[in-house]
Amino acid sequence: MSHLVGWLCHYTPVEIFTALGYTPYRLLGREGNNPRAATYLVGNLCPYVQSCLEAAIKQELPLLAGVVIARSCNAMIHLANVWPHYGAGGKTVVLDVPRRFDEDAVFYFSQNLRRLAAELAPPGERQLNEERLWAAITWWEEQRVAWRELLACRAAWEDPPGGKEIMDGLARWQTPLNPQEADKWKTIITRLTRQPRVKTARRPRLLLAGSILPRELITMVEECGGLSVFEDSCNGMRLLLAPATRAEGDPYLYLARLYLGGPPCPRMVGDREKRRQYWAAAVDRFRIQGIIYHAMKFCDAAMYDYIALKAFSEKRGLPLLRLDGDFSGGNRGQWQTRLEAFLEMLGVE
Repeated sequence: MSHLVGWLCHYTPVEIFTALGYTPYRLLGREGNNPRAATYLVGNLCPYVQSCLEAAIKQELPLLAGVVIARSCNAMIHLANVWPHYGAGGKTVVLDVPRRFDEDAVFYFSQNLRRLAAELAPPGERQLNEERLWAAITWWEEQRVAWRELLACRAAWEDPPGGKEIMDGLARWQTPLNPQEADKWKTIITRLTRQPRVKTARRPRLLLAGSILPRELITMVEECGGLSVFEDSCNGMRLLLAPATRAEGDPYLYLARLYLGGPPCPRMVGDREKRRQYWAAAVDRFRIQGIIYHAMKFCDAAMYDYIALKAFSEKRGLPLLRLDGDFSGGNRGQWQTRLEAFLEMLGVE
C-alpha cells in the first residue's frame, strides 16, 4: 500500500498526514494540453485543476493512498466530484475551508480537520494521537522557519538566489516520494543558501504574483534580465504561512488558526485589507521595483485580485505587468515581447 497522500491547496494541513504516518505529496500539475481531462471537466475551468486530473488519468502520478481536495474554489469543487471516478485511485477526502478568518471560522475549520484525521486514519486506528500531531506540527514548523530564514536572506542580499532556484527548491520540498526524501529538506535549503552565485549586472527586483505560478514564467523573467525576489502564490511564499503562538491546547484549533491566519489567498473575501498589508510589507522589505501578475485563465479569484493589486501598485507608483496564461507551458511567444518591454522600462538593457 502506498504511503503517499496527495494534496493541492495550501490550506491543507499536511501535519495531519505526517502524524498519521503518510508522506504528503503536492500535486503541481503538468505542462502541455489536457484533452482527456477536458472530457470530464467543463472547458472554461482552471487549467491547473485540469492539468492535475490529466496527470492522474495518464498515470503520470506516483501511486497514492488517497487525495485530499480542499473546497477552496469552484474549480476544486468540480475536481472533487470527478476525482473518485477518474483520478489516481485511493481514498478521496474533501476538506471544506472557510473564506474568512474569525473565531467562528477557526472553530468550524478545526472541526473539519478532526473529521479529516478520522477519514484518513489507517484501518484499526480510530483516533489520531494528539502527541503525535503536536510532534508533526513541530517538525513542519522547523522546516518553515528555515525557509523563512532563507527568505530573509533574499531580502538582504544584493544578489540573492533567483526565483527559479527558490521555486524549484520549494517544488522538491513539496513532492517527496518517501519519508527519507522528506527528511532531506535541510539539504535543499542549505544548497540554496550556499550555492555560489556569479556576480551579474544589477537586475530589477520583482514581485511575481498569481494563484499558481508556472515555472516557465519565472524562467523567462530571469532569462530576460529580471530578478524574482518574492513569489506571492499558492506554490510560493504563501506555503510558509506565518509564525503562530501555541496558545491553543487543542492541536486542531492551533492548525485552524495557523492556516486561516497565514498569508491570505485571493479567495479569502474577508481579508482584503490584510492582503494589501501583505503586499506592502513585501514591497518594503524586498525593495520591489516592479510587479508581474500571472492571471490564470478562467480563474475568477485572480481577476478581482488583479484589480486590487493594480490599485495598490498605482498608489505605490510601482510598474505592473499582467500576463494571462493557461498553465500549459505554451505561452512563451505571447509573453516574451511584453516581458522584454516591461524590463526595459525598468532599466534592463
